[in-house]
Amino acid sequence: MNRDPITGIAERLCAHAWIDDARCGRDGAVIVLSQQGIDALCRLGRQPLLDGLHTYLADAGHHAASWRWRLLESLPAALCPDALLQAPLPRDALLLHEQQHEGAWNLALRVPLDLVYFPGHFPRAPVLPGVVQVAWALAFAAQRLDTPARCHIMEALKFQQLLRPGDRVDLALRYDAIRHTLHFAYRHGEKAYSSGRLAWSATA
Repeated sequence: MNRDPITGIAERLCAHAWIDDARCGRDGAVIVLSQQGIDALCRLGRQPLLDGLHTYLADAGHHAASWRWRLLESLPAALCPDALLQAPLPRDALLLHEQQHEGAWNLALRVPLDLVYFPGHFPRAPVLPGVVQVAWALAFAAQRLDTPARCHIMEALKFQQLLRPGDRVDLALRYDAIRHTLHFAYRHGEKAYSSGRLAWSATA
């Protein structure tokens, strides 16, 4: 009986130190990166990581240079590799949980490994752009605090630490209705990533 080549590719991928699990479709692979793989992604960037996997597969006689790839931290419960491979890369943070206290919100987020912004910012050292951090804060606040989805003024912006693929971060949101100002801060434990105030005019 001839062995399914797709099965062989998946098994080969699962043997790589960067990968904890893999599922293959017709023309691509969905892979769960190990911590070592996430470190390599942060250090090298997406395309160099994939180039390394292409070489690794080619050494075993598998040619996947034209394949599509999705990089995940865990496999979804209902997984259709081909559908996931055809889907666009994510643009939003993964919301893990949230809580409200006295009108303020705290959201536990994870930065997706395959975020659409990483290949362009920067290809070989992916970091979450500051403009995306601001956009996420505005979007999450609009859903919970009924604030506008766009602001007129950005004040006291501080970007202190880089947010990288797979990072876990807490987003704090507080709206000052008198001053029409949204306060946001990205932190995790004692580490402060970024913060600022996003303001609207009184007539916004």
